[in-house]
Amino acid sequence: MKITKDIIDRYLQRSCTAEEAAQLEKYIQQSGKSLDQLLPQDEWNLTYENLDYDNQEELKVKVFALIEQNRKSILKRKGMWAISKAAAILIVGIGCYIVLNPFKKTPISQEIKKDPIETVQVAVSNLYYINSGNENMVLMASDGSVITLYPKSEIKYPEDFSGLKERKLYLKGKAKFEVAKNKEKPFRVHSTGVTTTALGTVFIVDERRSTQTQIKLLEGRIEVEAENPQRNKKLVRTFLPNEEITLDHHDMKVLEEKKVHTVGVDRGGYFLQNEMTIQFKNIAVADVLSLLTQNNDIQLQYDVNKIKNKFYSGTFSNSVKVYEDIIKEINYLHHADITYTNFVK
Repeated sequence: MKITKDIIDRYLQRSCTAEEAAQLEKYIQQSGKSLDQLLPQDEWNLTYENLDYDNQEELKVKVFALIEQNRKSILKRKGMWAISKAAAILIVGIGCYIVLNPFKKTPISQEIKKDPIETVQVAVSNLYYINSGNENMVLMASDGSVITLYPKSEIKYPEDFSGLKERKLYLKGKAKFEVAKNKEKPFRVHSTGVTTTALGTVFIVDERRSTQTQIKLLEGRIEVEAENPQRNKKLVRTFLPNEEITLDHHDMKVLEEKKVHTVGVDRGGYFLQNEMTIQFKNIAVADVLSLLTQNNDIQLQYDVNKIKNKFYSGTFSNSVKVYEDIIKEINYLHHADITYTNFVK
């Protein structure tokens, strides 16, 4: 369901349909979030140009004045909790309303006056969709890209990409992207702690759990970048068709990875790490070492020529220093002479 100013206004005026009111209230009830948690800035990774707008404080005052005006009637109809729901819906609507109608005169906003000397760039409106149903929602972006938004997911992106240097989308949940090719304008999907970049491709981003993100590449080529400044860790990976990755974007660890090899015998590679087991199956030794470096606080030293076009399979019980056994076995099998240094915390 798309959140619009019209639906919100009619809800507050008690003139919307019963179905519209039920959908809005059901979303707020199911989200289980307090008002200050509903749309936190860091979840959407908003830039200042998207977040700030003229007379925003004045608009907020007027919006919440409307809540107060409707307080008594709402209280009689559904009790105090309904006020919180109406306020939460309004908070969702503030961003959509102001971004979608930045220069229009409306009942709760005055026409925005801008100094012609300071006006350099026309503001770009944003679209915000919530799929609260049980079926996939198919959306078409202005550049021709097709977005399939899965149930219980939300997405926000500019209404028009033409005047922008890059195509930025902000996702919570799961979506499939069929990206229109444009080499001059990167297509970036921002999910929690992870940015997936493509020029022309088809891929799926799925925030499977609160700290896990899964990315599957179906066509083309993508770059996955994740960063946690607090832990001083960063991950950058490039993927080919039919490859995928599941990572813990909080600890910056790769939990599962599927690779496709085009060197030598065509065979797929697979990596899995959980609390009990670490498993490598037909993984290029270079990728094994990259995974060990990413998931452990170590630095590796080796000769790239000794591991070129070599693969590794092995299963180990997970432990704090399991990487020592893995490196020892690879050295034995491939005479790689790999050494490591522990990072000092």
